[in-house]
Amino acid sequence: MARRDEQGDVHRPARPRPPLPERQSVEVDPEAGMTHAQLVDALRATDGLVDVTGGRGDRPNFHLRKRPFLHFHVDGGSGDLYADVRLGSGPASDFEPVWASTGREREDLLRLVRKHARRAARR
Repeated sequence: MARRDEQGDVHRPARPRPPLPERQSVEVDPEAGMTHAQLVDALRATDGLVDVTGGRGDRPNFHLRKRPFLHFHVDGGSGDLYADVRLGSGPASDFEPVWASTGREREDLLRLVRKHARRAARR
């Protein structure tokens, strides 16, 4: 049941934001491997994902099955890019942060998204 705040509005209580995951390793050349533009193009080509930003900007927003699924942020502390991805299923699932600053991180993110999109298509 939703709660009323002091002004009388009914809203779902805010969930605490999950922390960014620990980085596995920092690459010597962060531009090696997949670029951000290549990642975005590959996401746009993934069956089931829809870029709801209309293809504008370098931080697109994707939906999967008409639900928000993936969007990008810049970490305030490091200035590095990460994606919030809704990997769970069901109404209570929330976004999980996944690093997307280096070529290896972008490739890992793409693999994770494609795997999840394939599973969603089978349901």
